[in-house]
Amino acid sequence: MPSPPGPWLRRIAPIATVVAALSVTLVSGRQNPPPQQPPTFRAGTDLVRVDVTVLNRGGDPVTSLTAADFEVRDNGQLQEITSFKLVEATGQAPDDDVSLEIRHPGHAAVEAARDDVRVFLIFWDEYHINPFVSALRGREDLTRIVLNAFGPTDLVAIMDPLLTIQAIRFTRDRRGLAEQVRKLVGRRGIYYPLRSGIEEAHVMNMRYIERIRDEVSVSAIKAAAVHMATLREGRKSLIVVSEGLNAPMDRMIDLVHAANDSNTAIHLIDPRGLRVEGRGSPFLQSVASATGGESLTSNDNPKAFDRIVKQASAFYLLGYAMAGTPMDGKFHEIKVRVKQPGLEVRARAGYWAPRAADVARAKAATDAAVLPPAMESALAKLPPRTAPNAVEIWAGTAPVPGGPMRVTVAWAPREPASDTGGDTRPAPMEVTVSAASSAGAIVDQRVEPAGTSFDAPPGSLKMSFTVRDKAGEVIDRAVRVVEVPDASAPALALTTPVVSRVRNVTDLRAGMSEKPPVYAGRDFARTDRLLVRFGTYRALEDGRVSARLMSRAGAKLVDLPVAADPARSVYTIDLPLFSIARGEYILSIEATREGERAEALVAFRVLR
Repeated sequence: MPSPPGPWLRRIAPIATVVAALSVTLVSGRQNPPPQQPPTFRAGTDLVRVDVTVLNRGGDPVTSLTAADFEVRDNGQLQEITSFKLVEATGQAPDDDVSLEIRHPGHAAVEAARDDVRVFLIFWDEYHINPFVSALRGREDLTRIVLNAFGPTDLVAIMDPLLTIQAIRFTRDRRGLAEQVRKLVGRRGIYYPLRSGIEEAHVMNMRYIERIRDEVSVSAIKAAAVHMATLREGRKSLIVVSEGLNAPMDRMIDLVHAANDSNTAIHLIDPRGLRVEGRGSPFLQSVASATGGESLTSNDNPKAFDRIVKQASAFYLLGYAMAGTPMDGKFHEIKVRVKQPGLEVRARAGYWAPRAADVARAKAATDAAVLPPAMESALAKLPPRTAPNAVEIWAGTAPVPGGPMRVTVAWAPREPASDTGGDTRPAPMEVTVSAASSAGAIVDQRVEPAGTSFDAPPGSLKMSFTVRDKAGEVIDRAVRVVEVPDASAPALALTTPVVSRVRNVTDLRAGMSEKPPVYAGRDFARTDRLLVRFGTYRALEDGRVSARLMSRAGAKLVDLPVAADPARSVYTIDLPLFSIARGEYILSIEATREGERAEALVAFRVLR
């Protein structure tokens, strides 16, 4: 059968692939993952990381080894191990753990980032599971697995080829997972009824439908692996339940590359169990072997699954410098051996080395990259994590309809850096401000944390802040100079964006009110949600307002929706942070009208 045309497969690629691309950009700031990227430690770009599981004859993880017990070879060349760590996670809750139930996706993301939490994603490949015997047996086995195989703190999710990445829900609710399993179906050879508009495109070309389904499943598995990288740096497990599929060699290499880059071991379970005929899926078996996973064919799939869970309980992180390994752009085979006899070693098969020319080109591009002055200024306003200030202060301006300009100031206690050993400074209890313009003093009053406003004339406004503790002692002082614009100027202009921090329903109601509270800080957790409110100085009748999330390097990560209230010329951006990796970002807001352009930038950090 001839191969289908390339554009056709690109048109019907699953939604999961599109969302996965977003996941990659939110983590790395790139539009697409680079074709040649070796796995690395955070410590440097010239280190290769190998995650190794060592099992004894009983299939239990061995946790007593040292770096001296391992031997690592890169393309046959013995390497010196420069980094070594044992990671253990049993799935059991410590006595003081009171945060087991997953309350929302943001909470799941925070829990997944913990080293002592195991993460499992089960991929039910319905396109390649017989709808009768295989599906029935697979559901029975998977029900027993989700009810009994995992520990209390394990995070588990189930997806199929047409489920979007955004719809994946990691949970600890085993009964809820069992209910999801009950609804799973097998659709090998079954093309109706259609689940979505995507499948309408499939059946319009029945000649190629099986090859299309292979492509959809492979793309969805890759998207799942890429998504796992957004959860955390440590090892994750992706379990594919499938009778097998076929795909070209380049798709296998692409999938293995994505899984290895995201530190995800792909395991394969055949719902049919042991069979006399055939030998399963060579494609998926090769993927499992190359990613440090296993291809398990057993008449007792729950027992086989227990082996996968055991492997995730303990593994070693080995690192070695790339010295002596050429940057040739080729695949480098990794061989890991344990010197003690009788132990089974499982590790990924290797990695693709970068090309020296590509590295030099990327370095030159990075060195030549210069941020626009406005972005540099926005990032410069982010205080260092080790700054000694007791509070963070925010100041913004906005016009009063038919009146003067209004200045709003707010403050928030500064959170100490987690690596400073705790905060010994007195807690701030009161902040006062004295403001003066060229015309003289304007105000001298107390500042509320959520915001205090006063009117000011156009021009330079100097504000002096005094911070006191509970005893009334001065513990900090700060000076801010704000340029108050002229509200009567005809040029297009934006008000200073007001950021409200949402952590619960009460915060959400306050943030959506007509006068939202101001959050002065710019350090956030991934469990936070930001509501950003701003406006224009006058009605923007024929203009356009847009927003985008930018990386620290100035690369666009994603366009953001903007909700408009034209009657009040007010706009709102709702930005959940649970899918964003730790780092510094810029929220860029732009208004355009008949050749005019106005921009406002908000820099912030995601810490955990």
